[in-house]
Amino acid sequence: MARYYSVTEVLNMILDGNASDMEQLAEDDDDDDDEEEEEWTPPARIDEKSDSSDDEEDLEASEEDTPNPNETKTKQSTSSKVKRKEYQWKKKKFEAPAVEFEECVDENSGDRLTWTPYMYFKDFVTEEMLQEIAEETNLYSVQKDGKSVNTNAKEIEQILGMYMHTGLNQIPNVRAYWEMETRCPAVCDVMSRGRFLKLLTLLHFQDNLNVSEDAKKDKLWKLRPWLEQLRQRFLSIPPEECHAVDEIMVPFKGKSQLRCYMPGKPHRWGFKMWGRAGQSGYLYDFDVCQGAEHPDKEKSDVGASGDVVLKMTSTLPAGKNHKVFADNYFTSVPLVEHLKQRGIYYIGTVRMNRVKNCQLMDEKDLKKKGRGSLDFRVNQEDLIIVKWFDNKAVNLISSFVGIEPLGNVKRWDRKAKSHIMVSRPAIVDTYNRFMGGVDLLDMLTALYKYNFRSRRWYLYIWWHTVTVALINAWIRYKRDLEEVKPSQKPLPLRRFQASVATSLTSAGKGKKCGRPLSSPEATPTPPRKRKSTVVPPDVIRDGIDHFPTWETRQRCKHCTGHFSHVFCVKCSVHLCLNKDRNCFLAYHHAK
Repeated sequence: MARYYSVTEVLNMILDGNASDMEQLAEDDDDDDDEEEEEWTPPARIDEKSDSSDDEEDLEASEEDTPNPNETKTKQSTSSKVKRKEYQWKKKKFEAPAVEFEECVDENSGDRLTWTPYMYFKDFVTEEMLQEIAEETNLYSVQKDGKSVNTNAKEIEQILGMYMHTGLNQIPNVRAYWEMETRCPAVCDVMSRGRFLKLLTLLHFQDNLNVSEDAKKDKLWKLRPWLEQLRQRFLSIPPEECHAVDEIMVPFKGKSQLRCYMPGKPHRWGFKMWGRAGQSGYLYDFDVCQGAEHPDKEKSDVGASGDVVLKMTSTLPAGKNHKVFADNYFTSVPLVEHLKQRGIYYIGTVRMNRVKNCQLMDEKDLKKKGRGSLDFRVNQEDLIIVKWFDNKAVNLISSFVGIEPLGNVKRWDRKAKSHIMVSRPAIVDTYNRFMGGVDLLDMLTALYKYNFRSRRWYLYIWWHTVTVALINAWIRYKRDLEEVKPSQKPLPLRRFQASVATSLTSAGKGKKCGRPLSSPEATPTPPRKRKSTVVPPDVIRDGIDHFPTWETRQRCKHCTGHFSHVFCVKCSVHLCLNKDRNCFLAYHHAK
């Protein structure tokens, strides 16, 4: 058994120089070990001379094998860095490439001559998508309450139509649409308030019990099936020549991990989406921002913001000479080069701290030369950077447009108190004309959109995508009308949305069941003159609940010069129905 020595005994051994006791101490320690170990010899000091070169080699090897914590950390941090390409910027003439756009012709535009606004919308929000929502809502109601809510695709359509009607008739509280003083027949006559609010609380898009843990890493997994299906429908349309990539803000001030703050946006709090929109405002591709990427993800040479542009443009066909525009948040020189290699050309504002070895004139020097002065550089990849001074300097990079031809733009001069003409390069003019696609979409979505309040934050994104689908349907309708019937004036967005909303709430549906809202005595007396109502063709031809009644004799809606007592209760029109004329049948089956 090993003997333990006190501190005093050990010090006495050292002072006396008695080696036998020290050897005994070492032997006792070795006896305690279960496994035999080799005798450890301390390494020689670096400043001591060794008798053989082998010892020096062993010493060097041992030093190399021993890891230094600081060196290991440095190696790990440098391994994640991407080696960037060096660019040489020179002041030389920029040779603009041939970038004629190869347009993708929509061969089916002629087949949509008879399409109604409702059919344009249903081409994006399909019957299968609505049926899937109805099934998941029924399943969730069973999981939550133990009984099914028994909804279907037609009822989900009615909810969408009621939502669009609320956007056209804005009232602060959603319950007020059913109150007597502020009731809106386009909303309250479709569905009872209790049923509407019940469906909103149970609305679901994916089975909570049938999702893997890996899929739940996606913060939008509850809404992902809807987003992917709608995105594929948007991408099915042939793309335009020019596209803008920018942020889209979905207003939201509640609690969510995805909520962010954007001080420069009209709605500063909300969910941030990435979008690629054409010059017309049509949204082709989109994705919801979920925060920072995973730290283990391999970094690219274009950066995290540049990866957004690469992802948004990955669905563009290569080699068709599409043009992409973005602001300085996304722009970098490697990004422009990557897109150019795919046959996609780029213009965007750029931050000069992302451009190395590019010596442009200082802003002070440009200011001395006056408004309209500029400086530029071109690199070996035929990319041009232009610094143009107006009120202040702005930096732009391009792969297909340079400074020529120079144009003029009218500006107000404070000192002269009059308008002056300022020289403007072609790259600035092109950027200003084609960069506003996403901003145009934001403006259109905000016109007739109602903000439903909900505890489930992802419903705000769902309502916003429904509005975007309506905007895309309207833009597509105008494009088809311009190609086929350029002389015909298209419907404005307000009337287009009203037509879609009426068809969603009425087409293929019967009248609302249940007791009347109030007694006849409490109902306000309607005006004696019947107001004409515009019924969408989808409602006229749906073949449901078009019952004739006997009313005061008025002019027939279908034929000219005849009067009739027969009145359609659903279409609210008078139609001939006698042995000589059957306008009632012809009106409801006309193509």
